[in-house]
Amino acid sequence: MRGDSVMQTGVAERSGWARIAVGGAAFVFGLAVLLSWATQRRIDTWLDGLDARTLDESSKVLDHLVSQQGKQLTSTVALLAEDTRIRAMVLTPTFDRATVLDLLADLKATSGASVVAMLDGDGTVRAVVGAPEMDQLDLGTSSLVRGAIEKPSAQLWAFANEVGVLSATAVRLDNQVRAIFMMGFELEDAVLQNIERTIGATGAVFVGDQLVASASKTPEIERALRSAAALPPGRYRVVADTFLASSAPLSESAVAATVAWLVPRYRQADGVMLTRAMAWVPAVLVGLLLALMIGLARSQSRAGQPLGN
Repeated sequence: MRGDSVMQTGVAERSGWARIAVGGAAFVFGLAVLLSWATQRRIDTWLDGLDARTLDESSKVLDHLVSQQGKQLTSTVALLAEDTRIRAMVLTPTFDRATVLDLLADLKATSGASVVAMLDGDGTVRAVVGAPEMDQLDLGTSSLVRGAIEKPSAQLWAFANEVGVLSATAVRLDNQVRAIFMMGFELEDAVLQNIERTIGATGAVFVGDQLVASASKTPEIERALRSAAALPPGRYRVVADTFLASSAPLSESAVAATVAWLVPRYRQADGVMLTRAMAWVPAVLVGLLLALMIGLARSQSRAGQPLGN
């Protein structure tokens, strides 16, 4: 009887120490899970930062392309203003609208421009090809036309269903402004598609609520882009559960043009897949150790039970 009592006391002590060890291992396991989760969050935050930089870089590239197109177009209209065909439209004593429209149509076809127009010296559109909604508009107060009086200028401009770069320059005779020549190129979907292929962000341009250019025609992507366009400039937000999105004003323009951007969230995750997995290794190892200790504790508990119980 006395021997049995001593043995049971020893077993109880071992069981107590086993429970303490299991409790300690459980605490360490909880701490390891917390640290692994924190490491995972830091990796995800870093990946979000990469995605945000992709969005910013895409916006900068588009602004640069629009700016470059504006500079090239400014040089083109300055040269065309000295072309004999353009000057002939101004030299005629009467304005022959049909002849002018034919000449503008030829210029549009040879240059590949989206719109070509001739304005009088006060800035009223007298003839236009490619944007009939501009016909007879008084653009004399627009910053584009006011700037063109001084020197060739260019701006982003909204047409009926598109947005593009429009450039204008004065046509002078005897140092007097006799007319204003205007030419524009639309911002095509192909520009945004090239950015998507090279950088990875899907973009779309909106004028108000109207989508005027987009890298994608997929309905799901268009809905996500509309959500992105509603974001305040400079803010990042997850939309459609799978994209990081942002918006920004499109260059310096005479219209409220907004470009929306999407990038698949964690698109660089494949490159750090091993790192993300390794973040959970400590928690897994401590979990295995905890399971082993629980198994040993149960084994000792069963071994200490009296026979017949």
